[in-house]
Amino acid sequence: MTELYPGCFSATTAAGLQVLVEPMPGFRGVALGLWIKAGSREDPPGKEGLAHFVEHMTFKGTRKRSALELAQSIDALGGHLNAATTAEYTFYYTEVLSQDAPEALEILYELVTMPRFSPEDLPRERVVISEEIRTAEDDPEDVAFRLLGETLWSQGHPLGKPVIGRIDSVSRIEVSDLWAFFERHYHPKGMILVACGGIEPEAFFEWAQKFGKNEVKGAESVRTPPSVGFGLAVAEKEIQQVHLALGFPTVPASAPERYALEVLNSVLGGGVSSRLFQRVREEMGLAYAVFSATAYFSDAGVLSVYAAAEERNLPWVAEVIYGEVENLAKKPLPKNEVERAIQRLSNAFLLNLDDPSGRMVRLGTLASLGRKPLSPEEVLRRFSAVTPEEVQELAKKFLRLEKVALAAVGPSAERIRKALRGFVEVKA
Repeated sequence: MTELYPGCFSATTAAGLQVLVEPMPGFRGVALGLWIKAGSREDPPGKEGLAHFVEHMTFKGTRKRSALELAQSIDALGGHLNAATTAEYTFYYTEVLSQDAPEALEILYELVTMPRFSPEDLPRERVVISEEIRTAEDDPEDVAFRLLGETLWSQGHPLGKPVIGRIDSVSRIEVSDLWAFFERHYHPKGMILVACGGIEPEAFFEWAQKFGKNEVKGAESVRTPPSVGFGLAVAEKEIQQVHLALGFPTVPASAPERYALEVLNSVLGGGVSSRLFQRVREEMGLAYAVFSATAYFSDAGVLSVYAAAEERNLPWVAEVIYGEVENLAKKPLPKNEVERAIQRLSNAFLLNLDDPSGRMVRLGTLASLGRKPLSPEEVLRRFSAVTPEEVQELAKKFLRLEKVALAAVGPSAERIRKALRGFVEVKA
């Protein structure tokens, strides 16, 4: 095995499965995660939501165990078992006592190598997923970010489509589609297996050899970088607030600017001491929810801003957000403000390392995006090296209001467009 940094090891099985292990002495439990390097970006046109549907159906039973037997097996270990699908990967995860790691790994192995995909289960799970879609559509924040994605990642790019799909696209998915996706993407060379906690690296690597028995040939994903769009998208819902989201395209996950961008985000709206939270909520009392956040993909990135406010306050909320964004580019950042942001990010990073699941998610996500995990010490060093001047330069480069994508959800599309006419070009 190769030591990526002190205490973190990597190896690749003969079948091509990447294995990452980070022991945490003194822990009784171990977090196990299995990443499939395929997500909603791999959904065929017209069948959006397929990757997510496959994830759901793996839990409906394997060739060895029924869905109930799978649930009973993990419950008997006192652990939990779950999965999630994102735009670029799908991951399955569990946390059990160290002594039960081999049995938990066997369950993961069954899920991703021998699903049943029973035709009888398909219509029932289609209903479940349709209800999940309806739940998201009933949440105005989710709708705002869905619209933002469609606007920012334009021309129908997969990044701009909902990971869970739409009811009409999910209704077209058949068992043959599940098998086609599974056979293309669920193979050892397209997987990353991660363990963190009370685990011995060499023993875990030996257990991982079983994934080489998967006979699926598979294929690598071919992705096209997104085209960036801008402008305003609006949706009407019978709600009392307007939910506003803004998006600025930034850099991919592997870009070195990522650390300074995290500091920029923290200053802008990443915490309760951020400029947006203090100005919009604490000083002016215009909104309860206001924040900014970052997201990174293999070939793109975004810094987003969100606020929910009473409709009559929308122009003032937009004005404050635009003003704070402009100030970051035009006015030098105080050194102590940047230092506070760096301290916040560094401490949050360290706290996450105290949890085996936190470490597991960190390693697997980085590897799935093609990044080599850095040591905690190196991550902290890179944060501490960020300067106020670097943050301001990134604000000038990426927070360009003339190229911003916006989305808003509220009771009247006409009134929203009128309120935002002074901030973005609005088509009549």
